[in-house]
Amino acid sequence: MSGRHVKPNAPKATLRNSARRPAEESAGNGSVQPQGKRSVRGLSMSKVLIPITLGCSVLVASVMAFGNPVLWVTAEQQIASQYAEGTDEDDHQFIDEVAGEDGDTSDLVCLGEYNAVSQDDDPNRAANIELAAQTLDGIEIKPGETFSFNETLGNTSEDERYFETSVVDGTTIVKGRGGGICQVSTALYIAALKADLEIVERYPHTIVSDYSPIGLDATVSYGQKDLRIKNNAETSVYIRVDALGQTVDVKLYGAPRADGDVIDPTSRIIERFDIPAYRVYGDPASLGLDPEDPVTYYVAESYRVLYRDGVMVSNDLLSTDTYQVSVQSSVQVVEGGVDPAK
Repeated sequence: MSGRHVKPNAPKATLRNSARRPAEESAGNGSVQPQGKRSVRGLSMSKVLIPITLGCSVLVASVMAFGNPVLWVTAEQQIASQYAEGTDEDDHQFIDEVAGEDGDTSDLVCLGEYNAVSQDDDPNRAANIELAAQTLDGIEIKPGETFSFNETLGNTSEDERYFETSVVDGTTIVKGRGGGICQVSTALYIAALKADLEIVERYPHTIVSDYSPIGLDATVSYGQKDLRIKNNAETSVYIRVDALGQTVDVKLYGAPRADGDVIDPTSRIIERFDIPAYRVYGDPASLGLDPEDPVTYYVAESYRVLYRDGVMVSNDLLSTDTYQVSVQSSVQVVEGGVDPAK
C-alpha cells in the first residue's frame, strides 16, 4: 500500500453519477451528451473575470509607474504654468527674453492691450507698420522713465527704410514717407491708457481715423508732435508689438496691478457742426465741392474709466478734440469704449 496515493471515498451521490455517466455517453446515436449547466456557467465567469483581472493589473501598474492619471498634465499645460494666468502662448518667448535668466516669468502680466485694424490695403503702408513694430518690440520703460515715440523711431519722413504712402497733411490726404506709423502710436497710446501709465504728451489727428474710436487716436510728427509715456509704476514695463498687414497689436507687460481693476478708455461726441467749404478750403472745386457745401466737424471728449470689481469708481477726462470728416475719406465716426469688458 505504501507509495500509492489513495483517494478518499467519494460521497454516494458522486458515485451514483459516476456509475451513470457511461450509459449517458453511449445513449442515442453514440453522440456525447451535455455535461449539465453547471460546467457552462463556470466557463462564462472565467471569460468575464480574466479581462477584469488583467485590466486591474494594468491600471495598478500604470499608477505605480506614472502616478495618478487625474494629476497628469500635458506638456503645454506644464509650460503655461510657468507664466501668469491668461498669458498668450505667442508671448512666452518674449516674456522669457525680457524677464532674463534670473527673472520670474510668472511675475509679468499684460497690463494693457489694443489691436488697431485699418481698412487700408496699401502694401507700402503695411511695410511701414511692420518696420515700426519691429523697432518698438521689446523696449523696456524703467520705473520713472519717460518713453518718447519720436526719439525711438527717429525721423521716419527722412528714413529711406520707410515707403511713401498716404499721410495726413492738415485736413487733406497727401503722399509722404512713413505713412501708417500713426496707427502704431495710436495702439500704443490706448494700451498705455489701459495700463494706467501717465500720458505726458499726445496729439489728436485733424480728421477721424478708422483704427480707433474718435478722441482716442495719437498722431506723431517728428520735431512737432510726439507721444510720450511715463512709467509711473515701481517696476519696469515692456512693450510688445506684433504687426500683420494693416493690423498692429500692442501689449504692455509688467507687474500685476490691483486685483479687480479694469480700465476702459472711452469717448463720446459732445458736438457736431458744419462750416461752408469756401471757409475751409482755398479751392473747394478741386475737391469736387461747391463753395457753400457743408464740411462737418465733430467735438469729442475722451475718458479713462476705472472699474473695480465691475463697478465704476472714476471717470477722468483725458482730452477734448475737434475732428473734421475729410471729403477724401469714407471713415465712419465711431465713439465708445475700446474694451467694455468690466
